[in-house]
Amino acid sequence: MIDFRKLEVFLKVYEIKSFSKASKILYLTQPTITLHIKDLEETLGIKLLDRSTRKVIPSKAGKVVYEYGKEIIKLLKEMEKELELYRDEKKGMVEIGGSTIPGQYILPKIIKGFKEKYPEISIFLKVGDSKEIVEKVIKGEFDLGMVGAVFKNKDLVFKHCYEDEIILIAPSDFLEDEIDLEKLYKIPLIKREEGSGTWKNAIENLQKKGLDIMRLNIIGEMGSTEAIKEAVKSGLGCGFVSSLAIELENKLNLIKIVKIKDISIKRKFYLIYPKVKKLTSSEEKFINFIFQYL
Repeated sequence: MIDFRKLEVFLKVYEIKSFSKASKILYLTQPTITLHIKDLEETLGIKLLDRSTRKVIPSKAGKVVYEYGKEIIKLLKEMEKELELYRDEKKGMVEIGGSTIPGQYILPKIIKGFKEKYPEISIFLKVGDSKEIVEKVIKGEFDLGMVGAVFKNKDLVFKHCYEDEIILIAPSDFLEDEIDLEKLYKIPLIKREEGSGTWKNAIENLQKKGLDIMRLNIIGEMGSTEAIKEAVKSGLGCGFVSSLAIELENKLNLIKIVKIKDISIKRKFYLIYPKVKKLTSSEEKFINFIFQYL
């Protein structure tokens, strides 16, 4: 019989093509990872991964096991969630994905308060960009998500839960406190990756005020708010970030907040989950707590 834990280990190694990286993500030693894969291969009676080179290369059989394995693990999680509805015990689990700002600056505080009230319920938080979180909620990898943009998808519920402001930050020696759109075209600008809700909201709001995105002086792209902040602090250029993300840097005068004349960029955050999803008692408690907290 297949050990589902070992199947999960195989899926992770297959996805990231690395035993060492998988061991860090799964909090297992590399020899344990290797043993799990070997045991699974012996159970199935066929080789799943070619480890003769530095790279991990899946066999044809490995590709088959991966495709079916994903569905098996997904169904197991759905079954566990469904069974929770019928259990009398209070214990439960919620897996939530947060885009950068909710994941780093909003949800950790909410989870702390929730755990104080419901210590028996386990909360697992993972962080990615908004697009990634939406995709994983659709696939059932996360029970819930919190993102900074609405994506057109008929299968998801988007519930507004929080409002934030996106601001332009510059190096601390930037001379001006306020600029207009014409000046914005001239300053070196560092953008976020395309899946970023912060970047998506900033550009959409500015376009409504007449911004021509093709005229922006974009000098580079970075994949996180922290990277943008570090680049700005080093004097590389300017960038758009959440006001929640620069409270410390602003207090210590490590960056400068620059206003854009007559423009305020407000951004909403949304709690998301599948429309057809039957919420567990733990998920309902967590959702209610989020709206009470915020």
